[in-house]
Amino acid sequence: MSQEFIFAILYTLAFGAILAAGEVLHNILRVKTEFTRKFAHSTASLLSLTFPLVYTGYRYVLVMGILFFFVLLIAQHRDLLRSINDVSRKTYGGILLPVTITGAFMVSVWLDDVKLFIIPVLIMGISDSLAGLTGVVFGKNLRKVSIFSIQLNKTYLGSTIFFLTALIITIRSLHWYLGNYNTYTIAAALCVAAGAALVELFSSKGLDNITVPLTALLILLMF
Repeated sequence: MSQEFIFAILYTLAFGAILAAGEVLHNILRVKTEFTRKFAHSTASLLSLTFPLVYTGYRYVLVMGILFFFVLLIAQHRDLLRSINDVSRKTYGGILLPVTITGAFMVSVWLDDVKLFIIPVLIMGISDSLAGLTGVVFGKNLRKVSIFSIQLNKTYLGSTIFFLTALIITIRSLHWYLGNYNTYTIAAALCVAAGAALVELFSSKGLDNITVPLTALLILLMF
């Protein structure tokens, strides 16, 4: 039994434990679904950041991604995992999460560039979650973003937090992998943060779980 296979089992158990913890928080401790959704979203994203430490190929990550995609898809259609699916709006965010994580990891392996995985997933797991929680916590007290008289279902505060955290994440990550701050890292970080924030503004129904990291990845590929 290979070490990578053992880790795949451990990762599967860990992701399952995240889902189980969310169910306990929601069904027993009565934590609101919006909070338990973000809990699962963030912790699963952050846990996946350790994949490059374990895997040089993407085979096991692909298998886990397919497994959890179908688990979450079945749960959504059968009204299971209430900590994720107990919302009135139609959302595809849950089932898109394993797709995005798996896809980003595969691209990073193909191009032998780990930052193409780390930065998009960090932005998805931290920036997107913080922006969403801002709306949940402050609710109707926040002013919604309006563009050409069209009101979006996003707030100015949430979008600002998204942009700033995405900028910090990208600058720090590029510095970590490239070793210095220069015009390149600052320009790349600004473009990634601005592009991801703009896409997040117009993404609804949980589609930002794929549009945001995809945008970040594509912009990084341009530099």
